[in-house]
Amino acid sequence: MKHLILAIALFFPLSTMLPAGVVFSSVPPATAPRSPTIRAVASHPAQYLGRLVLTGVVGIVTPGKGFIMVDMREYRREGFACLAKDEPTKIPVQWKGAAPKIKQTVCVEGTLVKGRKGYAFIAKKVTKQ
Repeated sequence: MKHLILAIALFFPLSTMLPAGVVFSSVPPATAPRSPTIRAVASHPAQYLGRLVLTGVVGIVTPGKGFIMVDMREYRREGFACLAKDEPTKIPVQWKGAAPKIKQTVCVEGTLVKGRKGYAFIAKKVTKQ
């Protein structure tokens, strides 16, 4: 009986018995940063601590310090009027690099942290779209 099982295993490789797309690896996949909406992060920042990728429209720029990013859906709906509202449609970004331009869509990779004065999104990379 053992010889029969061995013969079958040699004749039919394991890959033919597994569903398509199943891959074995001893190395775990790298964890990619999450890409939530700006509204989601601004609404519930405690749920999004850690590495993030955010895409939005630049609303206010303070060169050498950072900028305010607006949720893309909100910007399409009402422009920069959402900056004046007390709604979770924007997020401040700390960035010391070259400042993006107002109305420019950017993708920002960074980390959301909780500090003494609240939450801060610290950018590591800003890519203009």
